[in-house]
Amino acid sequence: MINFVNKRYWFFGLSLLVILPGMIALLVWGLPVGIDFSGGSLLDLRFPGGVIPPAADIVRLYDELKVADPVVQSIGTDGLMIRSKTMDDATKGDIVDALAERFGLQAEVQRFESVGPAIGAEVAQRAAGAVGLAGVGILAYITYAFRKVENAHRYGLAAIIALMHDVAVVVGAEAILGHFLGWEVDSLFLTALLTVIGFSVHDTIVVFDRIRENRRL
Repeated sequence: MINFVNKRYWFFGLSLLVILPGMIALLVWGLPVGIDFSGGSLLDLRFPGGVIPPAADIVRLYDELKVADPVVQSIGTDGLMIRSKTMDDATKGDIVDALAERFGLQAEVQRFESVGPAIGAEVAQRAAGAVGLAGVGILAYITYAFRKVENAHRYGLAAIIALMHDVAVVVGAEAILGHFLGWEVDSLFLTALLTVIGFSVHDTIVVFDRIRENRRL
Protein backbone atom coordinates (compact mmCIF):
# COMPACT_ATOMS: atom_id res chain seq x y z
CA MET A 1 0.00 0.00 0.00
CA ILE A 2 1.31 3.45 -0.94
CA ASN A 3 1.65 5.90 1.93
CA PHE A 4 0.30 8.96 0.15
CA VAL A 5 0.59 11.18 3.22
CA ASN A 6 4.33 10.66 3.57
CA LYS A 7 4.80 11.25 -0.16
CA ARG A 8 2.43 14.22 -0.30
CA TYR A 9 5.16 16.69 -1.27
CA TRP A 10 5.95 14.61 -4.33
CA PHE A 11 2.33 14.84 -5.37
CA PHE A 12 2.26 18.57 -4.60
CA GLY A 13 5.24 18.95 -6.90
CA LEU A 14 3.58 16.88 -9.61
CA SER A 15 0.46 19.05 -9.41
CA LEU A 16 2.53 22.21 -9.72
CA LEU A 17 4.37 20.71 -12.68
CA VAL A 18 1.03 20.16 -14.42
CA ILE A 19 -0.63 23.44 -13.41
CA LEU A 20 2.16 26.02 -13.73
CA PRO A 21 2.65 25.79 -17.53
CA GLY A 22 -1.09 26.22 -18.01
CA MET A 23 -1.27 29.20 -15.66
CA ILE A 24 1.68 30.85 -17.41
CA ALA A 25 -0.02 30.25 -20.76
CA LEU A 26 -3.24 31.71 -19.35
CA LEU A 27 -1.45 34.88 -18.21
CA VAL A 28 0.55 35.29 -21.42
CA TRP A 29 -1.94 34.21 -24.09
CA GLY A 30 -5.27 34.15 -22.32
CA LEU A 31 -8.19 31.99 -23.38
CA PRO A 32 -9.38 32.06 -27.01
CA VAL A 33 -13.04 32.87 -26.43
CA GLY A 34 -15.57 31.62 -28.99
CA ILE A 35 -18.54 33.54 -30.30
CA ASP A 36 -20.77 31.93 -27.66
CA PHE A 37 -19.23 34.31 -25.13
CA SER A 38 -17.62 37.11 -27.14
CA GLY A 39 -20.33 37.56 -29.74
CA GLY A 40 -19.79 37.48 -33.49
CA SER A 41 -20.50 35.31 -36.50
CA LEU A 42 -19.11 32.00 -37.69
CA LEU A 43 -19.43 30.91 -41.30
CA ASP A 44 -18.40 27.36 -42.23
CA LEU A 45 -18.06 26.87 -46.00
CA ARG A 46 -17.29 23.82 -48.12
CA PHE A 47 -16.09 23.94 -51.72
CA PRO A 48 -17.03 20.70 -53.54
CA GLY A 49 -14.38 21.23 -56.21
CA GLY A 50 -11.61 21.23 -53.63
CA VAL A 51 -10.44 24.70 -54.71
CA ILE A 52 -10.68 27.32 -51.99
CA PRO A 53 -10.06 31.07 -52.35
CA PRO A 54 -7.00 32.63 -50.70
CA ALA A 55 -7.51 33.93 -47.19
CA ALA A 56 -6.43 37.43 -48.28
CA ASP A 57 -9.28 37.55 -50.80
CA ILE A 58 -11.77 36.50 -48.14
CA VAL A 59 -10.54 39.23 -45.81
CA ARG A 60 -10.80 41.79 -48.63
CA LEU A 61 -14.35 40.66 -49.38
CA TYR A 62 -15.37 41.02 -45.75
CA ASP A 63 -13.84 44.50 -45.64
CA GLU A 64 -15.85 45.53 -48.70
CA LEU A 65 -19.04 44.33 -47.03
CA LYS A 66 -18.17 46.24 -43.83
CA VAL A 67 -17.81 43.09 -41.71
CA ALA A 68 -14.98 43.67 -39.25
CA ASP A 69 -12.22 41.41 -37.93
CA PRO A 70 -12.50 38.35 -40.21
CA VAL A 71 -10.30 35.41 -39.22
CA VAL A 72 -10.00 32.70 -41.86
CA GLN A 73 -9.12 29.12 -40.93
CA SER A 74 -8.72 26.22 -43.36
CA ILE A 75 -10.76 23.09 -42.62
CA GLY A 76 -9.35 20.05 -44.34
CA THR A 77 -8.65 20.45 -48.06
CA ASP A 78 -12.01 21.81 -49.15
CA GLY A 79 -13.32 24.03 -46.38
CA LEU A 80 -12.99 27.39 -44.69
CA MET A 81 -14.20 28.55 -41.30
CA ILE A 82 -14.50 32.32 -41.03
CA ARG A 83 -15.04 34.14 -37.74
CA SER A 84 -15.90 37.81 -37.68
CA LYS A 85 -17.93 40.50 -35.99
CA THR A 86 -21.69 39.98 -36.07
CA MET A 87 -23.38 39.91 -39.47
CA ASP A 88 -26.90 39.04 -40.61
CA ASP A 89 -28.25 36.42 -43.03
CA ALA A 90 -28.36 38.92 -45.89
CA THR A 91 -24.64 39.66 -45.57
CA LYS A 92 -23.90 35.94 -45.40
CA GLY A 93 -25.80 35.52 -48.67
CA ASP A 94 -23.83 38.36 -50.24
CA ILE A 95 -20.58 36.63 -49.31
CA VAL A 96 -21.64 33.34 -50.89
CA ASP A 97 -22.84 35.14 -54.04
CA ALA A 98 -19.60 37.13 -54.29
CA LEU A 99 -17.54 33.95 -54.09
CA ALA A 100 -19.46 32.54 -57.03
CA GLU A 101 -19.22 35.73 -59.09
CA ARG A 102 -15.57 36.62 -58.46
CA PHE A 103 -13.92 33.23 -58.18
CA GLY A 104 -16.40 30.95 -59.91
CA LEU A 105 -16.62 28.86 -56.76
CA GLN A 106 -19.87 27.37 -55.51
CA ALA A 107 -19.64 27.42 -51.74
CA GLU A 108 -21.91 25.26 -49.60
CA VAL A 109 -22.83 26.72 -46.23
CA GLN A 110 -22.30 23.98 -43.64
CA ARG A 111 -22.93 26.15 -40.62
CA PHE A 112 -23.76 29.75 -39.84
CA GLU A 113 -23.99 31.08 -36.30
CA SER A 114 -24.38 34.63 -35.13
CA VAL A 115 -24.41 35.81 -31.52
CA GLY A 116 -24.73 39.44 -30.46
CA PRO A 117 -22.05 40.84 -28.13
CA ALA A 118 -24.61 41.61 -25.41
CA ILE A 119 -25.86 38.01 -25.44
CA GLY A 120 -22.32 36.66 -25.38
CA ALA A 121 -21.43 38.83 -22.38
CA GLU A 122 -24.60 37.75 -20.57
CA VAL A 123 -23.81 34.08 -21.15
CA ALA A 124 -20.28 34.57 -19.81
CA GLN A 125 -21.57 36.36 -16.69
CA ARG A 126 -24.14 33.68 -16.00
CA ALA A 127 -21.56 30.93 -16.46
CA ALA A 128 -19.20 32.60 -13.98
CA GLY A 129 -22.08 33.10 -11.56
CA ALA A 130 -23.11 29.46 -11.83
CA VAL A 131 -19.60 28.26 -11.04
CA GLY A 132 -19.38 30.66 -8.08
CA LEU A 133 -22.73 29.52 -6.67
CA ALA A 134 -21.66 25.90 -7.11
CA GLY A 135 -18.56 26.58 -5.01
CA VAL A 136 -20.60 28.16 -2.22
CA GLY A 137 -23.08 25.28 -2.33
CA ILE A 138 -20.30 22.71 -2.11
CA LEU A 139 -18.76 24.43 0.89
CA ALA A 140 -22.12 24.63 2.67
CA TYR A 141 -23.11 21.03 1.87
CA ILE A 142 -19.84 19.43 2.96
CA THR A 143 -19.72 21.52 6.13
CA TYR A 144 -23.24 20.31 6.96
CA ALA A 145 -22.63 16.69 5.96
CA PHE A 146 -19.52 16.51 8.15
CA ARG A 147 -20.91 18.64 10.97
CA LYS A 148 -20.30 15.89 13.53
CA VAL A 149 -16.62 15.80 12.67
CA GLU A 150 -14.21 18.17 14.37
CA ASN A 151 -13.47 21.28 12.28
CA ALA A 152 -16.04 20.31 9.66
CA HIS A 153 -15.50 23.53 7.70
CA ARG A 154 -11.98 22.38 6.86
CA TYR A 155 -13.43 19.58 4.77
CA GLY A 156 -15.43 22.11 2.79
CA LEU A 157 -12.39 24.31 2.25
CA ALA A 158 -10.32 21.30 1.20
CA ALA A 159 -13.02 20.36 -1.30
CA ILE A 160 -12.96 23.87 -2.77
CA ILE A 161 -9.16 23.75 -3.05
CA ALA A 162 -9.35 20.36 -4.78
CA LEU A 163 -12.02 21.75 -7.09
CA MET A 164 -9.89 24.78 -7.97
CA HIS A 165 -6.96 22.45 -8.64
CA ASP A 166 -8.96 20.38 -11.14
CA VAL A 167 -10.41 23.48 -12.81
CA ALA A 168 -6.91 24.98 -13.08
CA VAL A 169 -5.67 21.86 -14.88
CA VAL A 170 -8.49 22.01 -17.44
CA VAL A 171 -8.33 25.78 -17.98
CA GLY A 172 -4.54 25.72 -18.25
CA ALA A 173 -4.66 22.91 -20.80
CA GLU A 174 -7.23 24.89 -22.80
CA ALA A 175 -4.98 27.97 -22.75
CA ILE A 176 -2.08 25.96 -24.18
CA LEU A 177 -4.11 24.00 -26.74
CA GLY A 178 -6.09 27.09 -27.68
CA HIS A 179 -2.90 28.94 -28.55
CA PHE A 180 -1.29 26.16 -30.57
CA LEU A 181 -4.33 24.36 -32.01
CA GLY A 182 -6.91 27.13 -32.12
CA TRP A 183 -9.35 25.50 -29.70
CA GLU A 184 -11.89 28.02 -28.42
CA VAL A 185 -13.82 28.39 -25.19
CA ASP A 186 -17.47 27.88 -26.09
CA SER A 187 -20.59 26.35 -24.59
CA LEU A 188 -19.21 22.83 -25.06
CA PHE A 189 -16.09 23.74 -23.10
CA LEU A 190 -18.28 25.12 -20.32
CA THR A 191 -20.24 21.86 -20.30
CA ALA A 192 -17.01 19.88 -20.04
CA LEU A 193 -15.77 22.14 -17.23
CA LEU A 194 -18.98 21.68 -15.25
CA THR A 195 -18.66 17.91 -15.76
CA VAL A 196 -15.13 18.01 -14.35
CA ILE A 197 -16.43 20.02 -11.39
CA GLY A 198 -19.14 17.42 -10.76
CA PHE A 199 -16.72 14.49 -10.80
CA SER A 200 -14.21 16.41 -8.67
CA VAL A 201 -16.80 17.06 -5.98
CA HIS A 202 -18.10 13.48 -6.14
CA ASP A 203 -14.64 11.96 -5.73
CA THR A 204 -13.78 14.36 -2.91
CA ILE A 205 -16.94 13.48 -1.00
CA VAL A 206 -16.22 9.76 -1.40
CA VAL A 207 -12.70 10.21 -0.01
CA PHE A 208 -13.90 12.41 2.85
CA ASP A 209 -16.62 9.94 3.72
CA ARG A 210 -14.02 7.18 4.04
CA ILE A 211 -11.91 9.47 6.25
CA ARG A 212 -14.95 10.09 8.44
CA GLU A 213 -15.58 6.37 8.77
CA ASN A 214 -11.94 5.69 9.66
CA ARG A 215 -12.02 8.38 12.34
CA ARG A 216 -14.84 6.51 14.04
CA LEU A 217 -12.75 3.36 14.36
